[in-house]
Amino acid sequence: MMAANTRQLPDSGEILKLSEIAGRGEDGKAVRVMGRLKSHDYSNCHAVLTAFDRNSNINLDINTKLVEPFNSKIGSIFQFIGELDYLCDGYSVLLQARIVRCVDGVDTAMYYKALDIQRKFLQER
Repeated sequence: MMAANTRQLPDSGEILKLSEIAGRGEDGKAVRVMGRLKSHDYSNCHAVLTAFDRNSNINLDINTKLVEPFNSKIGSIFQFIGELDYLCDGYSVLLQARIVRCVDGVDTAMYYKALDIQRKFLQER
């Protein structure tokens, strides 16, 4: 039996690739994204995450107000969990981060291969 004063935990976030975020038009959707830290402005609580492909121009702006200060190292791989905020222009997306962690050393190819296998399995159920 659950206690009457239990709080509901926030969603752990759907795992998305940076390239998939633009097509997910759900404002406030909880997501989990991973990429290389391109920039971090501590004073303005703003970071930019970029896709792993160095030739890619896919970037995600992140509001880091809730996770500051964090030990940012430009070029390192970070995973952020938070809610998407689609801005008024209809094109720009801002992630309101609530969790951040450095995941340097993760095998990104294997990570995304496992994600694809999980999606296929869940779709077939």
